[in-house]
Amino acid sequence: MNDRAATAAALERLERTLDPSAPEASPGVRVLGYGEISVALTSTALPGLVVKRMSGFADEAAASRHATLVERYVHRLRDAELRVVDTDVVVVPRRDLPPTVAIVQPQLPAERLGHHLLHTVDDAGLASMVRRVLSAAHRALSFHAVDGATAAVDAQLSNWWFEEVAGMVTTEPVLVDVGTPFMRRGGRLLMDREPILAAAPRAVRPYFRWARTVETYQDDYFDLRTTAIDLLGNLHKEGCPHRLPTAIDVVNDWLAAPPNGSVGTTRPKPVTRAEVNRYYRSDAALLELYLRLRRADRFVQTRVWRRRYDFVVPGRVAR
Repeated sequence: MNDRAATAAALERLERTLDPSAPEASPGVRVLGYGEISVALTSTALPGLVVKRMSGFADEAAASRHATLVERYVHRLRDAELRVVDTDVVVVPRRDLPPTVAIVQPQLPAERLGHHLLHTVDDAGLASMVRRVLSAAHRALSFHAVDGATAAVDAQLSNWWFEEVAGMVTTEPVLVDVGTPFMRRGGRLLMDREPILAAAPRAVRPYFRWARTVETYQDDYFDLRTTAIDLLGNLHKEGCPHRLPTAIDVVNDWLAAPPNGSVGTTRPKPVTRAEVNRYYRSDAALLELYLRLRRADRFVQTRVWRRRYDFVVPGRVAR
C-alpha cells in the first residue's frame, strides 16, 4: 500500500473534483465497476490502486462506524483463514458534505478475476474455483468468534481473484469485495442499513424499512445453500448459462459433504437448475427496480431541484 497520509490526501483531492453524475469527466479517473451503493475506480493520482467509493452516510460518525466495521470484517475473515486482498479503509472528509468511505486495494490483474476466468477455464478449472469459493464461504460461516458475531461472504465468482489457474485452481482464492460487511449477532445485522437506503428516493425508504428489504436481501448470505444458488445464478449475468450444468453438479457434490461437516443440522436438498433460474430472476428484478428508482431520484435531484446526487449510478446493466 502507498503511504496512508499521502493516500488520504489524494482521496480528498479526488472528492473535490469528482462529479458523481459523470465520474470519468474528472481528470485521470476511470470507472472499473459498480456496486449497489458504491463504485470502483482508478485515478492517476493513486497509481496501482483501486478505490471503492461509498457514499450515503449521514455524518462523520456514521461513516466512521462503517469504516470500523469493514476493518473488523476483514480481520474476522482472516481469522477464519480466508485470504482477503490488502485493504485500507479511509474516511474521506468533505467541505459542506458528509464524508465518503474509500476502500483502497491494490489493483490485481483483471484476467484472473472469477467472472473473467469463467470464459477461459475448462470444466475442471471451473469445478475447482466453485469448490474453493464454497469452502471459503463455509469457513466464514463456521468460525466461532468469542464476541458471538457471525460473518458471511458474497460468493459470486466476480468477487474473487485466483492466483493460479492451470486446468485446476491450485491456491485459495482471494476475496476482493469487502465493502459490505456481512456480519450479524443474534440474527441482527451489524451494518447500518441507512447508507443503502439513502441511494433510493426518500418517498420509498419507509416502505423498504418496514419490509426489511435490506435485511432480507443480506440474510441470504448466511445460508450456505442460498449462497451457492446466488453464485450459480450469477453465471447468467456473466453470460455463461451454458456452464450451469457443470457448476450445479459441483455445488450439489460439495453440499452433500462439505469439509469438516455441515453448517446446518440437516443435509441440504440438491439444487436444481429451475431453482437457480427462479432465484436469479427474482434477484435481478429486485436489483433492476432499485436501479430504476435510483435513476429516477438522480433525475429529480439534479434536473428538477438542481441538487447534487452523491451516488454514481451505472448505465444499462445486462442481467
